[in-house]
Amino acid sequence: MGLFGFFFKKEKPKQYSSFSTSIFQLLGFYPNDESIYQDALVHSSVTRNKNVQSNNERLEFLGDSVIDVVVAQWLMEEFKTEQEGVLTQLRAKIVNRKNLNHCAFKMGLDKHILTDGKIILKNTSIPGNCLEAIIGAVYWDFNLATASKVIQNVIIAHLKSEDLIANTTNFKSTLLEWSQQEKNQIEFVISEIFEEEKKLFQAEVVVDGKSVSKASGKNKKDASQRASKLATELLNIG
Repeated sequence: MGLFGFFFKKEKPKQYSSFSTSIFQLLGFYPNDESIYQDALVHSSVTRNKNVQSNNERLEFLGDSVIDVVVAQWLMEEFKTEQEGVLTQLRAKIVNRKNLNHCAFKMGLDKHILTDGKIILKNTSIPGNCLEAIIGAVYWDFNLATASKVIQNVIIAHLKSEDLIANTTNFKSTLLEWSQQEKNQIEFVISEIFEEEKKLFQAEVVVDGKSVSKASGKNKKDASQRASKLATELLNIG
């Protein structure tokens, strides 16, 4: 071996445990302290029945707060003209247990959760709780910026702003209230249409006999909401 080869000898690549590798596959990076993530995946049913000292409840508490902050910031940037009440509704829809459960299953987190073996995960809120705990672990192990990236990838990336706002604010009710105040006659005309051999519903908002807006959706309610939202924008309502 030459002189320089002695001084610049390559270091052996770091060996990661199978657990750290599974975290890498879930999140895209290796943990600094894998014990935090191990705790994040332990449901309280395990600690009740076995000699296990810790579970994920404290990390779940932390992750819940981190998710709230990151989602709130995203909503502020995404919906610049919406008021506090609408933003609160939007956040509640994003962080509710049903959506977090969906995100947990989508990323395959359920395969790594440790319970007492008697619990059927899909019938519980455990996957969503564990997702919160994992976010708490990332924040504790790294920082808010890293936790924010995970939230963006796992939760926010799957959201469609248009669908989110359309299904949160009742634009049809807003239109009806406006028509009563302004003494205008308003109608909602629903019809069936087909796009690429797929059946959809089309809603048309008609004010005083004149067509104001049209929109389609997967069901009558969805189409009405979309058409009503467009109408409120065109008529400068709200």
